[in-house]
Amino acid sequence: MSGKYHTLAEGVSRALQKMAPDERFRIILFNDSAAELTQGYTPATPENVQQYIDKVGKIGPHGSTNVYDGLYKGLKGLDSDRTSAVLLVTDGVANVGVTKQKDFIKLIRSYDVRLFTFIMGNSANLPLLTAITDASNGFAMTVSNSDDIVGSILLAQSKVTHEALHGAKLTIKGIKTFDLLPEKIGSLYRGQQLIMFGHYSRGGQAKVTLSGKISGEEKIYQSEFIFPETSSANPELERLWAYASIEQLSREMEDFGEDADMKQAITDLGVQYGLVTDYTSMIVVRDGVFKKLGIERRNTKRLQREFAAQKERAAKPLVQRRADTARPMFKSKRPTTRRSGGGSFDLISLLVLLPLVWIGRRKKQA
Repeated sequence: MSGKYHTLAEGVSRALQKMAPDERFRIILFNDSAAELTQGYTPATPENVQQYIDKVGKIGPHGSTNVYDGLYKGLKGLDSDRTSAVLLVTDGVANVGVTKQKDFIKLIRSYDVRLFTFIMGNSANLPLLTAITDASNGFAMTVSNSDDIVGSILLAQSKVTHEALHGAKLTIKGIKTFDLLPEKIGSLYRGQQLIMFGHYSRGGQAKVTLSGKISGEEKIYQSEFIFPETSSANPELERLWAYASIEQLSREMEDFGEDADMKQAITDLGVQYGLVTDYTSMIVVRDGVFKKLGIERRNTKRLQREFAAQKERAAKPLVQRRADTARPMFKSKRPTTRRSGGGSFDLISLLVLLPLVWIGRRKKQA
């Protein structure tokens, strides 16, 4: 943590300076345990911001990383009558106190919050961070410096201060589909893309429906277009689907424990599609070894198809891939306007976790 603290403190300090005077913040420090530096929520006046920036700058990292205690103390300070969003910036190494993933999930689910996780470094506990983020219908991304932290905080702030589609569902009728991923979409925020992978048998005309709620109001978006019988233009999609499948299976085992059938499914997918997983690996040997041992070069054939398709695409002019031009699913050219926050958010609470937790919140809107 020592090499990351200055970056984190600098990012938080710069983000504090971007807060309006009528907004408020809290600062909680934690290592082996958590303690609050501020006296409850503090108005983000220039004087207060500078005072606590100076205090944060004088503190150095020491001890362990009790992420649970810091998160627990921050969540306990939220107002129960307001929906909140939490921004978590952490290296994800929960090494003291409560460390079990299921306990983190239970904690985050006991509050009406959206958790947005920004991950620092390569030592992060990705399964833990992904699990608690998903449990709150938030999202996660990687950050590496103070600019990333400030930019990510402002990005997340814009997402929760604009309308969001909650409880999103996608259905496809007219053709037979299976193995669709992700199985559960959750919430879609401003600027976020929804990417679905899956298989279908036989092409044809299909009706695609995206539904959900915006600020409690049911929304339905529909389009009809043709799914091609066959297409060889993007063979890479096969491995992207396989990778998404492996990720989902791995996540389920991380949440609920290892399962023999899921482990075998991951192994089979890794071998079939040439992907490294927790249960498969790759070795480099001479060509003669494959022939001597009778090993089928399935990955080589797959790579040849992918390279051939890439070469063919590069030789052609850019092609419009949009399929719903005849009946666009979305007719608006601009995103929805700012409301009281990502589906009726009246409050933004920001938690920056490592040895430092920052909780900033907007004033309650009229």
